[in-house]
Amino acid sequence: MTIDELKQFCEEELNNINRIIGELETVYTPEKTGYTLAEQAGIAAFVINIYGGIEKILKQILLYDKLDVKDAPEWHEKVLRKSAEIGIVPPDLSKVLSNYLAFRNFFIYSYMFNIKWDDIKALVDAVKGVADTFGKEVHEYIQTI
Repeated sequence: MTIDELKQFCEEELNNINRIIGELETVYTPEKTGYTLAEQAGIAAFVINIYGGIEKILKQILLYDKLDVKDAPEWHEKVLRKSAEIGIVPPDLSKVLSNYLAFRNFFIYSYMFNIKWDDIKALVDAVKGVADTFGKEVHEYIQTI
């Protein structure tokens, strides 16, 4: 992959993330107090989609930098850890992203009715700012390549 292809890939993924955020905003409003289980599942799935896009970008940058991120049971954690170690994302953003990764893992292996709405809501309320900050960090990092 060339640097131009990496830049294009990152831009397309950031656009996909923003598109999902737009869809999320059609379903979720912070003022609303009650969501059905089906609505909560949809909202949670959008959050997982957004994190998945972030993870794709990080993995592709790491592959471009020729760092080992081979698929293994712990590859999700490895991608986030290496991204912080080499400065793609700063430590504070890495810590925030680790909350999204933990939620992703919990969501995949849990029944929806076992997930607390407050846990989902906290992530949803922050996701736009997290995605914006992440996009800025990615653009800054790519300028250093």
